Amino acid sequence: MFKKNYRWFIIGFLTILMIINFMDRIVISIATEPIMEEFGFTASQWGWVLSAFFWGLVPFSFIAGLAADKVGPKKVYTWGVAVWSFFTIATAGAWNLVTFFIARVFFGAGEGPTMSNGVRVISNWTSPKEYSSAYGLAFSGVYLGPAIGAPIIGWMVATFGWRSPFYVLGVLGFLWIIGWKAWFTNKPEESSIMQEEEKRWLMNEQDKANITQEKEKKKSMKELLSIPKGVRATIFSNWWAAFCFGYALYFLMTWLPGYLNMERGFNLESMGFAMAFPYLGAAIGIMGGGRIADYLLRRTGSRRIARAYWCSGSLLLAMISLLLTVQVEAALLAVACLTVGGVAIGAAGGVVGPVAAETLPAQAGVQGGFLQVFQTMPGIFAPVITGYIVEATQSFSNAFYLTSIILLSGVITTFLFLRPPNNNDINNDEEQPKVAVH
Repeated sequence: MFKKNYRWFIIGFLTILMIINFMDRIVISIATEPIMEEFGFTASQWGWVLSAFFWGLVPFSFIAGLAADKVGPKKVYTWGVAVWSFFTIATAGAWNLVTFFIARVFFGAGEGPTMSNGVRVISNWTSPKEYSSAYGLAFSGVYLGPAIGAPIIGWMVATFGWRSPFYVLGVLGFLWIIGWKAWFTNKPEESSIMQEEEKRWLMNEQDKANITQEKEKKKSMKELLSIPKGVRATIFSNWWAAFCFGYALYFLMTWLPGYLNMERGFNLESMGFAMAFPYLGAAIGIMGGGRIADYLLRRTGSRRIARAYWCSGSLLLAMISLLLTVQVEAALLAVACLTVGGVAIGAAGGVVGPVAAETLPAQAGVQGGFLQVFQTMPGIFAPVITGYIVEATQSFSNAFYLTSIILLSGVITTFLFLRPPNNNDINNDEEQPKVAVH
């Protein structure tokens, strides 16, 4: 059935993990109102709870990236998913500010492998010409999770209480592990399910980009962490792009329910449905943007056009959309602006991973770890800063303005300094195995 295009089955199963992962992340944000009421938390206190997740996520993102290159993503994902699923369930048992904070820190640590190991899986299981499409599909789960989950979680919280979705999603994580252990291997050539024809095609495509040979070498820690001088500006600006869209993403992921409820007057269930649109837009942005970026790369042979200019333009559109969100009066028009912003954030996020894999292919896992660190680092302080802003001004406007300024810095940085190297084979359009959809 799926054996003729098994690499895409693996990317699809990775996408399911991303969906579960980011559904887990938004539960606590959607449950903001009932939890704050039950425990009497202030906005600033709640900001610390929302940021706690990232205290565990940021350091373990990098550690997990190193582990992906050393022992492979199969073991790393298995342990990571088990830890975060356990602490998803444990969050429902928290009884005060301290226990919420502790549960969320360990939950974040378990989710550390998510992005970095995802980059390694894509690097191992797809050809260089498929990176953006595969990255766009897999990491669409970052946005599909909230888009699918927000209405369902909002309904569950309103109907069964705020603890119920924590239990359900924790169990889903453990079920995913069963399939992962049965179907995944660290390298395609180790798979007993993937057909030999597809293996040969994939290895040939990777050989032409000189990626397979580099990945096979045993790398020292120093080699894994070193960045060649010629690509430092590209790598550093790519990290900053991840930081910028990460700030926007986690500002919205943690406080969008509060904004829609406190400032736009949505109740719990309608807020869940309203939240779905920006995230659905972001999913469209990362999937469609990835395909457009790959098309531009094939047509022009220029990664500067397909990566740098695409990322810079997307960040610019996101900035404009967030500025308009706080200017419009109608609540539904604000949701429309947020949806356009979501498309743009997704489109920008869809190219930073391919830039890392294309620029330093032998360090795909480590670079994925760095990217996740820079993308998730804003999550430590964005919720806290927003909480204090809301508490001090009784408004979210200044929080949106701050996010827009950060996005503007990303526009300038990527436009000027992001210069991924080109590959001589990028315009070759050799026939690929047909991808059947079942």
